[in-house]
Amino acid sequence: MKAYNDLTERGKLRRLRQLTLSAFACYDLQVKSVNFLTTETNTMFQLRTSDGERYVLRIYSEEETTLRENQAEMFWLDALKRDTDLRIAEPVKRRDGDYITLAHTPDVPGERRCVLFKWVPGRPLENTLNPENYYKLGQTLAKLHNHAETIKPLPPHIQPKKWDKVFYYPDEPVVYNTANYRHLFPPERVALLDEVISRANAIFAQLHAHPDRQILIHGDLHYRNVHLYRGELYVIDFEDVMLGYPVQDIAVTLSYGRQREGYREWRDAFVQGYTRVRSWPVDGERVIETLMAARSVMFVNYVARIHASPQAYIAQHCEDLKQFLTGN
Repeated sequence: MKAYNDLTERGKLRRLRQLTLSAFACYDLQVKSVNFLTTETNTMFQLRTSDGERYVLRIYSEEETTLRENQAEMFWLDALKRDTDLRIAEPVKRRDGDYITLAHTPDVPGERRCVLFKWVPGRPLENTLNPENYYKLGQTLAKLHNHAETIKPLPPHIQPKKWDKVFYYPDEPVVYNTANYRHLFPPERVALLDEVISRANAIFAQLHAHPDRQILIHGDLHYRNVHLYRGELYVIDFEDVMLGYPVQDIAVTLSYGRQREGYREWRDAFVQGYTRVRSWPVDGERVIETLMAARSVMFVNYVARIHASPQAYIAQHCEDLKQFLTGN
């Protein structure tokens, strides 16, 4: 039998399907079918049960998150389900009451962290961008922040990552200023990214001078991580939950779609929706724009590492970063 790492992607998925069945045995549900759904940072399988219900089993990437971070995600999702009427990706408890399964099979190396979610209806909000839905998105994010303030301080065992620097993922390789990546980052680009990082560090220092204001934030709430179904928004993918500040969540949300026609109207509607629920957390645009730029630098470095042909992405985002520096 071939070693797992020597298999084709299709071969790996066949073995992960068996691991999915192993994980599903921990639930009081009768599986009828298991089908591959998608692989992005994680691998997802769709499951149907004998009573016709649909679920998604997420197999976490070993590189992107840790068990500790997954536990923080489950902690907040459980609290949101208990305390609010917000529509979220709802995790399903195992037979023993836990959410996270450490699944293993003889044909897949190591243990894989898995969580079962109820199926989220609808389609990504990206397919229906308009002021009305962005108003709802602003309200939804504000409600998430209001709830996060009710669960602080966090229990000692809940230890999410923090967005307190540009490269905030633990052990994330920083490559943009290394010799092996000089073909993608000539000296002028390195200087550009260094300057953005310097400005971002000043903002991070200002924010984290007030640790008492930190709350759990979604960390990746954009229009691809929200579904629209019968006029209601469903928030998914809390995997990047972190300890931070409301303005950081806002910067992530508003960084998407900036080049699209109608963005200004959507943004205005988002602000109106948010402020209908809670106060806007920052004066002026500089902090938001700087956090957007910091996230862009992080993605430029990430894309340089993982994509076979990152040149166009890097060129476009570096041009945007030049505009950011010019405007500040």
